[in-house]
Amino acid sequence: MYQQFYEMLKQLEQRIRTLEEENLALKKKLDEVRPIVIENINYKIQEINVDELKGTLNIGWSGEATVDDVSKMIGEVNENTEEESD
Repeated sequence: MYQQFYEMLKQLEQRIRTLEEENLALKKKLDEVRPIVIENINYKIQEINVDELKGTLNIGWSGEATVDDVSKMIGEVNENTEEESD
């Protein structure tokens, strides 16, 4: 009976060692992976060719915005444009 427990314990220890080695190898691979950085997204709306339009076409962000939210965004865009032109 003790022999069976001893064998099971040895098998479990071996599995733990194997899993630890695999874990280290995966951590090393993960450290080598570079994150993807998207600096700029350009929408080229003029290149869209529509033969037949049915339904609704949403371009850009969509959501439920209030008039105040949209006015605020337009104001920020105008401020940025004025700063760039100065």
